[in-house]
Amino acid sequence: MAGWREQKRKSLGHVHATFELSAVYLTHAAGTPVRVTVRLHKAQVASQNQADDFRNGATVLDLTNRIVFQLSQLPKVHNKAFVIFGNSEAYLTGPSQPEREGYVRSEVSEVSQADLSDLLAGLDTSGPIWEGIIS
Repeated sequence: MAGWREQKRKSLGHVHATFELSAVYLTHAAGTPVRVTVRLHKAQVASQNQADDFRNGATVLDLTNRIVFQLSQLPKVHNKAFVIFGNSEAYLTGPSQPEREGYVRSEVSEVSQADLSDLLAGLDTSGPIWEGIIS
């Protein structure tokens, strides 16, 4: 019988497979693109009504956007790397938490549309890595 750590690792794999999104990871603008499947955790935004009422405090604990990477696809997550989901959505990685059961969570910030357009204009997005990401 598998131990609880192995069961936990397997369960995290099922969660990741259920909620994964395809993206392209770039360490910098001139870097080599890597196709990855990640989970995107968007921060919850509290309305003004919720700001003074802490009964729903658990719903607003996530204050930053995060992306969860599989270490089997990407051995190291670099700070200030690009994670591109499409022509209009990309994120810049920030601090990462230590590896947990084969996954790394990294705080991310959104890349502005102007910066993303400039980045994509300087890249060759014609290869198979970009299929389904850039239209």
